[in-house]
Amino acid sequence: MNFQPPSKSLTRRDYQFIALVSILFLAVSTGLVFANLSLPRGGGDFLVHWAGARGFLFERVDPYSGEIPVRVQRLVYEDSAGAGDEPYILDSPFHLLPFYYPFALLSDPQVARAIYAMLLEWALIGLALLSLRLTGWEAPRWFAVLFFLFCVLNFYAFRAVLEASPVLLLGLIYAGMLLAHQTGQDELLGALMAVSVYYWEVGLPFLLMVAWRSYKEGRVRVLAGFFMLSFVLLAMSFLTYPNWLIPYLRAGMNNLRADFGFSTFASLELILPSYGRILAWVVTVVLVVALGYEWNALPSADDRRFYWTACLALASAPLLGFRTEMEHLAVLVIPLALVFAIIYDRWKRAGAVFTVLLLLVVFGLPWAAYFLALPRYGEVTFLFLPLFTIIGLYWIRWWALRPPRVWADLAARQS
Repeated sequence: MNFQPPSKSLTRRDYQFIALVSILFLAVSTGLVFANLSLPRGGGDFLVHWAGARGFLFERVDPYSGEIPVRVQRLVYEDSAGAGDEPYILDSPFHLLPFYYPFALLSDPQVARAIYAMLLEWALIGLALLSLRLTGWEAPRWFAVLFFLFCVLNFYAFRAVLEASPVLLLGLIYAGMLLAHQTGQDELLGALMAVSVYYWEVGLPFLLMVAWRSYKEGRVRVLAGFFMLSFVLLAMSFLTYPNWLIPYLRAGMNNLRADFGFSTFASLELILPSYGRILAWVVTVVLVVALGYEWNALPSADDRRFYWTACLALASAPLLGFRTEMEHLAVLVIPLALVFAIIYDRWKRAGAVFTVLLLLVVFGLPWAAYFLALPRYGEVTFLFLPLFTIIGLYWIRWWALRPPRVWADLAARQS
């Protein structure tokens, strides 16, 4: 008997399903936009790009000039920035600014912010799903739902949506880069690297590690994907604004000199005035040494070790002494997924209870510190998540780097 291969054409039921999903997606997106219109004042991380892109397109204003921060400060603070407030100086490279041009076509900044925040909320959902996918762990359905709720409702993600920070898109890009590396999609990996070369304080160690690994493995297609897309974006940027490089570097230096945000040194000095600076140096040096050790092992490391090291690079970045923001910690969902997966998988029944407890601690403590307005809650909340994540990564390191379980391990789990 000859069997006919299945038809590759879509059936009527397939079209109905696609239409239903599309309508549902549009309905949810519309609801999110209307909900985002009621967000309180803020969104400066997006508005600085919106104002820079709109000023350049319609008024030929230099996006790196002092006029852009003045406009954004009026939108966010209703006045000029005060002491300790973010000045909102645009310091993103000009070749990435065209990604904000569609939003710059909207004259109402709040509508533009609401639509952009909707994209961030979808990116947050994608980040949660990809973070679990990267672990290779078949998570129980109840835990997948719990982890998804944690990713969407945690304090750091809330801050990222409130500020309309592109860090959620960057987190999705970072997770996509790791997945592309695992699946051998080298051109995609290179292209994702090309559009993630800003917000250095969030992902610089991670990006350098991925680039170094790709170079040592001789993955030429990664470099090809990176340089081809970068060349196109840079060529377009220099054609539209030939002299943007010097103003961009000047704006970056001005932003570095501004006094706002969080850093390991400033936070520990405020919490522990007597020896906080010394402790900050100890933390920074230890992390640099740890990253250097793992970096040195990368050329001979397998994919499991590379994945763990990439998670360590993301978790260490906020504590390396550079100034950063609270919302930037939202990308630590990626290493947290690995920590929770290994704990659950290693200890089975006890691991399930312990994983839920850890998840509740990571979710509850920052919110409790925020609502109770504890002394120095900002500094404590900033230091808590990266320190927790790094400790968790080293706790599960031995099991994370081991080959797949052998028979003796499986027998031990069943006993």
